[in-house]
Amino acid sequence: MGREAAKKNGKKKCKDDALEEVEKEWVEYKELKEQEIEQLKELTLVKQEKNKLMKEKTEAKKMKMYLKLSSEEHLDDRKKELLERLERELF
Repeated sequence: MGREAAKKNGKKKCKDDALEEVEKEWVEYKELKEQEIEQLKELTLVKQEKNKLMKEKTEAKKMKMYLKLSSEEHLDDRKKELLERLERELF
């Protein structure tokens, strides 16, 4: 009986060690994924800010173009169309 109990104890200890190793690897994996998520969040914020700045820059260019076109007295058809499109987009 003593030998049988020792075998069972050995197997149980081996399973516990394997379980601890798997749990340790899982914790490391979760931490890594959390870091990746944080990095992606930061990257998203940077891209959103960049997009916002680009949009503002484009709006400023459109406004400048609108002011230039609206100050001209005689516009050809292409410039009139452009001016109308800018009016719709800006206002």
